[in-house]
Amino acid sequence: MARTPRERHEPIDLQRAEVVLAGTQELLPVLRVAAVRAGVDAARMRVVGVDDLPDPSERAEAELAVIAIRRPGDDPAFHRAHEAADLIAPLLTPHAVRIVITVSGATRLVPKLERTLTSEVLHQIGAASAPSGFRRPFRTMRLRLGLAALQAAGVRVFRISIGH
Repeated sequence: MARTPRERHEPIDLQRAEVVLAGTQELLPVLRVAAVRAGVDAARMRVVGVDDLPDPSERAEAELAVIAIRRPGDDPAFHRAHEAADLIAPLLTPHAVRIVITVSGATRLVPKLERTLTSEVLHQIGAASAPSGFRRPFRTMRLRLGLAALQAAGVRVFRISIGH
């Protein structure tokens, strides 16, 4: 069910938005490259390793968090990503958009897969910041095929909401 317009996030301007990138160490360089390719200003980007907890007294006003977790074997990566989202919550605004990416342990993120992943994350950002549930961006055939390719490669993309 779509949230009401006053509860929805304002459109995110990636060139001006504060962004937090969190994830396992081997996925952080991929996240950073994808964020720069998507138009995020590198000076407004904060990179946090999932194992490196941010200082609890530190505060920020990031509007977007992208969390990437590699799932080795039967490890519940979504739960680890949810915990990471809780840990970086002090760095985010209350209604920040949180996007979680889980990557299979066997998956290698080649450049073409990275570009497809960037397109899907941008689609999720657009869907989260659409003015209403009825005006969400349409997923084109190319985006649908890209999402199917990501899922076949063992990559899952979620948009989660924590708190308010």
